[in-house]
Amino acid sequence: MNILAISTASRSTLITINHNNRCINKMLEFSRHSENLFPLLIKTLEENQIALKDFDVFGCVVGPGSFTGIRIGLSVIKGFGYANNKPVVGVNSLELLAHNVDTEGQILSVINAGAGLVYHQLFESKNGQVVAINEPKLDKFSHFLAYRDTLFDVEVIYSQNNEKGEDYSSYLGDSTDFTLQALNKAVLQKVNNKEFLSATALNPLYLRVSQAEQMLKNLTFDRLSEADLTAIMALEVEHDEYDLPWSEVATRQSFDNPSFECYGIKSDDELVGIISVLDNGHNVEILRVKVQKKCRLLGLGQKLLEGLLAIKKVQGVPSIELEVDERNYPAIGLYQKFGFEIVGKRPKYYHNKYDAILMNYALV
Repeated sequence: MNILAISTASRSTLITINHNNRCINKMLEFSRHSENLFPLLIKTLEENQIALKDFDVFGCVVGPGSFTGIRIGLSVIKGFGYANNKPVVGVNSLELLAHNVDTEGQILSVINAGAGLVYHQLFESKNGQVVAINEPKLDKFSHFLAYRDTLFDVEVIYSQNNEKGEDYSSYLGDSTDFTLQALNKAVLQKVNNKEFLSATALNPLYLRVSQAEQMLKNLTFDRLSEADLTAIMALEVEHDEYDLPWSEVATRQSFDNPSFECYGIKSDDELVGIISVLDNGHNVEILRVKVQKKCRLLGLGQKLLEGLLAIKKVQGVPSIELEVDERNYPAIGLYQKFGFEIVGKRPKYYHNKYDAILMNYALV
């Protein structure tokens, strides 16, 4: 049986192929899965003269782990399975880690989940099979230690999982990475046991809500004042190549202008995004849209625009205008999604090199 399986649940991109009694393994460490998975996979298939239609089964690691990484791997394998009308198998990360252990007996797999939390699950390895004894869990590390102390004669295998926070190696032993050998063993066990799913039935294993869901739970949208200057400047220092940061003096002076308005999104009282405008009573010009770096790609830019548009519609403002760097495609796309239209440009406006795209949105 020909099998293609991948893992994008950790810092490494893993690809294992069983084809015509050959095992082909490829790994790319410290990988950006969105950029590297397809080039590595295509190159591997071409080098070995294998086509996707040659595979009988597709498999992937479904989590827990990196939310983004899991989504990438899952989408690829579900797509392959659906397009080729082939079954798929899913391996959870804790199960994958347990397959690194060669001895028989009970295995406690533990993965650092960050923020003082760990994922863990108990398995038994017997007669070449790794079988789950309980369901995967997410616990505070202190609670997990209390649980571990109730177990006897169990081998603990731990993965730091590229978490930058506290390392629990001193409690649990040296960190072990996900390996190609373990991935191959785990997938082959699923295939041999005929644990097949349809592509549409393969789902991610998330034991906690994503950062996006956490951030979007406790949001408030309010008008800001000069009293919020310190928090605003904390956002301003996080500038990027498309963004010219405002100085503290310029920001403070802006609040002296009666036409200047600044609105912000706060998450549990922490300012995570701002949108500022000039409103002269006839039209509104957007000056700044800024989102905290760690909160980008979570839909906060959209919420800032939604909040501003709602207020200005009630006030009866006829139109809103803005300018944006021609290179800032994500921002341009967001504005167009809301109905902003490109009405012109200012050639070489930024750094005497890049055009400013002029956009307008009619409210009435």
